[in-house]
Amino acid sequence: MSLTASEEPTPASGREPLDAGRVRELLARMDDMPSLGPLYEKARSLPAPRLGDLPVLTKDDFRSALPDTVRRARARGHGSLVLGSGGTTSAPKLSLVPSGQMIGEIREVWDPLDSDDVLVNYDTPGRLCSSHAFFNALAHSSGAVSVPLGAIEDRQLPEWMGMVHRLGATALNATQSQIAHLLETCVAAGISPGFRKLLWTGEPFGAAALETTRRILPDAELYGCYGSTETWVIGHNGPGCDLDTFHLVPYQHVELDDGLVLVTNLHPECVNPVLRYRIGDRGEFTACSCGRTDAALRVLGRDDPQMKFLSILVTPQEIEEAALTDPDVTGVQIALFDHGSPSERMELRVKVRDGAPAAEVEARVGETVLTQVYRMGYEVETEAPQAFSVRVTGRFSINERSQKTPLLVKDSPLE
Repeated sequence: MSLTASEEPTPASGREPLDAGRVRELLARMDDMPSLGPLYEKARSLPAPRLGDLPVLTKDDFRSALPDTVRRARARGHGSLVLGSGGTTSAPKLSLVPSGQMIGEIREVWDPLDSDDVLVNYDTPGRLCSSHAFFNALAHSSGAVSVPLGAIEDRQLPEWMGMVHRLGATALNATQSQIAHLLETCVAAGISPGFRKLLWTGEPFGAAALETTRRILPDAELYGCYGSTETWVIGHNGPGCDLDTFHLVPYQHVELDDGLVLVTNLHPECVNPVLRYRIGDRGEFTACSCGRTDAALRVLGRDDPQMKFLSILVTPQEIEEAALTDPDVTGVQIALFDHGSPSERMELRVKVRDGAPAAEVEARVGETVLTQVYRMGYEVETEAPQAFSVRVTGRFSINERSQKTPLLVKDSPLE
């Protein structure tokens, strides 16, 4: 069963279903995507197509359309940004977003910054990272001062926080785990953070991070935005909202297909083929506790094998494939500890051929994974060097019930 935000009988309703004329406009938008053309032949033959008559686009479809997407961007009258959302350096998952980043439409409904704000942009710059560019653009459009700091090594963090304190920083953007870690580091260094506003994205705001935030900055306002590099911002929340619930931005149309979130980007400058695109999350329409009656989406978690580690989106299979390129490695298991917390870490366990030198294999595999898996090396080296390690072992953790050996385990140490 597929529901749109306008069809769900809750106070979150408030958007009209897309009529046949609008659906035909969306079909026409796909005319310059010949790689996806056969998917829409049936819908084009219908006299009054509905959105539900169109196929669901997967991440594989999205990736296959990249050459068409680049040609589309080059033919537009506006600039575009190439951004990355995962994959490996040899086969990255790339996305093209209009250079304006839809900031004007976003600020119509989510406008957390004022002209007297000084925003510390703590999201990692470079390597095609989307969030760093987004928050710089948001600050610029709002007339705020932006400090494009990026993530700082722990040993240098007190010095840099002292600098932004002298600048009179009023706002901070980062992932929830980064926010908690940064605040704790400030307190340990005797620095009183002066942030009145905390802007977050990239991962759910967990209970542990929230406790840390409220303990150190009890009066700080929390502003979250939800989306993906492919779809761009889908929803937003602010003070008084549930942290797992997001109000939809005007240019996004959201459906739920048996709980799976499907997104259609209606913005006229949208470059990517975001038409009933399966973003990879599960959700439900709901009423936000803030009391607003517009469409709101509660995000319930992932529906695909991707996971967040150090704020980047990655699949266990990408890590496994990189590790198995080493000629001495015969098996791989990924162990996550304190996942989603500021202290999360990953232990990559590998089995090796008889006689292989363990220390050399660990060093080689670590270098390979951090080099090949998109953005992982940069995040580990700049944000949390202690968060990743490789360990040669003779056995893996197993599922006690099924006796199967999973690729990914959580909080499961080897004796």
